[in-house]
Amino acid sequence: MSIRIAPTLPLIFLLMIHRVSSGYWGVSYSHSHICALKDSSVIMSCTYTYPTGYKIMKVFWTKNPVMGEEPPDLSKDPEYSQRLQYLGDKQQNCTIRLSHVRQKDSHKYCFRFITDQPDGKWTGYPGVTLTVTDLQVEAPERVTEGHNVSLTCKSSCTLTDRATFIWYRNSQPLTERRDGNNQLLLQSVRREDAGRYSCALQEHTYISPAVYLNVMYPPTESFVTVNPSGEIVEGDLVTLNCSSDSNPPAEISWFKGGTFVGSGRIYSISKISSDHSGEYKCKSRNKHGEKDSDAVTLNVMYPPKTISVSINGSAEIVEGDPVTLSCSSDSNPPALNFSWFKENQSSAVGSGQSFNALQSGRFYCEAHNQHGSQRSDAVAVTVHGRKFRYAVAGVTGGLGGLIFIFIIVLLMRKKQRPNHIAQKQDDLYVNVSAHNRSLSESDAANQNNALYSLITLSNFSHNQTEGKASDSEDTEEIQYVTVLHHRNKEMNQPEEEESQYDNIRKYRTDAARR
Repeated sequence: MSIRIAPTLPLIFLLMIHRVSSGYWGVSYSHSHICALKDSSVIMSCTYTYPTGYKIMKVFWTKNPVMGEEPPDLSKDPEYSQRLQYLGDKQQNCTIRLSHVRQKDSHKYCFRFITDQPDGKWTGYPGVTLTVTDLQVEAPERVTEGHNVSLTCKSSCTLTDRATFIWYRNSQPLTERRDGNNQLLLQSVRREDAGRYSCALQEHTYISPAVYLNVMYPPTESFVTVNPSGEIVEGDLVTLNCSSDSNPPAEISWFKGGTFVGSGRIYSISKISSDHSGEYKCKSRNKHGEKDSDAVTLNVMYPPKTISVSINGSAEIVEGDPVTLSCSSDSNPPALNFSWFKENQSSAVGSGQSFNALQSGRFYCEAHNQHGSQRSDAVAVTVHGRKFRYAVAGVTGGLGGLIFIFIIVLLMRKKQRPNHIAQKQDDLYVNVSAHNRSLSESDAANQNNALYSLITLSNFSHNQTEGKASDSEDTEEIQYVTVLHHRNKEMNQPEEEESQYDNIRKYRTDAARR
């Protein structure tokens, strides 16, 4: 009798079929790794199996289980109890939802179920690894106006769910110039593009921290403001403020006309004077360019100063003739009121910019405007009487007559010295006979103070020796003329003839006397 033993392989196969049909212990997860956005909700999907004949008594999720230790139930944890929702059942589905995830929720999560049998406990390793990430905007620190710039919305892991990114500038959503799903492209960037940029996922509440985009550009729209803005009076504190739009902030320089006077955004003049009047402007400069502001004019008001008096004509005049004094001053606004005073007198003697002085004395003027007044130094005016005028006229006339006679004598001398005369004239006798004839009463009435004169000029030649002839050519002749003027007597006096004989002699002086 023989016994045949069946091979072991079919037996093993049968055992495997029996085990499958009777149930298998296990947990299956849809995703072993999940990348979730901060503050979003995460769904961990799974299914589980167990042998038939076992009844599920308890199901729960736990985190970071340790082999050999009973894992805790997350639904009992205060940090999860309000956010964890079990979506499965006690048959095969073990899906859960975890809401408002935070970065500290990044752990390994596993499903565990317990049956009614002592050996019927199972933990589904290795579980689901959850990574919670935030969003960060990646952008250059600065960009120059006119260049292109790209901004990227980044996360620490690749999000499991396909997401649509949205962008914000200064908390306002942007709908244009989007390049790619998580990038924002700004072409030919402008200064208006500067601001705080952030990104988010569509249909999510979380928004990334904002990043400032710094757009650099040269100074523009520089202008100067003046404080005080109204009238500026000498002695005031005046402040000039330069405003300029630039990035980075510009360096400010101040100019009066074309002369550098200071630097800094504010230029102050503690006690302004008339010397500070003029046009001011500021120059703004950074590494991208420079810009000049429009000029502003400082018109400093001040009271009259540098008062002076000028005299039109001579300071010495004759009684009855006026002398004009003029007053000038330096003031802003120009002085319109002028008062004239004579020294040692308290009341004014005149007004107006010009004044006619009719008497001797020392005079000065006072100039006035709305900011004050100032007086000039005194000037002296001298007034002479009529006799002084006649004396001056007589002296002047006499000097004129002498000059005229001197010219006549020179002309006569020139005529009396022809070159062809060899022999010198020795003596010159001039007989002047003035006869006053008797005047009738009618003649006397018409010709009072008439002068009748007969002047006879005779040249007498005397023979000279030849030796003296040569000497006479070298000898100059000086002529003396005496004119005696006699007026007729008054008509009521007896008529009598008067003869005046005036001799005019010409003398030749010797060489030594000359």
